[in-house]
Amino acid sequence: MEFKTIIIEQQPMFVIDDAVTEKEVHDFYNLVSGLSFTRTERDNHGDAHCIFNAEFIPEKVETSLRIGIVARQLLQKFCAKREYILQRSYINMSHYGDMAYPHRDCSLNGKDMTVLYYVNKDWDYRWGGETIFYENHESQNIVMPKPGRFLIFPGFIEHKGAVPTRECVSSRFTFAFKYREKE
Repeated sequence: MEFKTIIIEQQPMFVIDDAVTEKEVHDFYNLVSGLSFTRTERDNHGDAHCIFNAEFIPEKVETSLRIGIVARQLLQKFCAKREYILQRSYINMSHYGDMAYPHRDCSLNGKDMTVLYYVNKDWDYRWGGETIFYENHESQNIVMPKPGRFLIFPGFIEHKGAVPTRECVSSRFTFAFKYREKE
């Protein structure tokens, strides 16, 4: 397993590669490719453009889905000082021509953590689809959607999942795990 730390808004974010095997990446992608998606997810409450997504039951994700088990293990490893409860889990799907907006996954003073898993089994950097992080409305860092990559960051950091370029003929999938700090 390889990881790097990125600092945004004086907070550490973790980019983790090789936490799952190539076979697990391919098997999970094949599972996700067969799911039904609905246009119900919004970046912001007033957003007129919904995103395709598929919801998962949080309790089952952490016990019966390998990617969910690994997400929890990584959160515990990299954020060991706090205890978290998985509040929500879902996969977003985007295509060239979709809309995405900067947003936060919790309030500015929230202590929630987000774990993203990049689901695609193949990705070319020319296809775009980066996760862009902002500080004071300026882009500060990007993370490419490398197959099998996990990304852990505080939910209050403003970000957006960029849509793929028109060169990309496949869907861009990200599995979002939203954790709330246990009280």
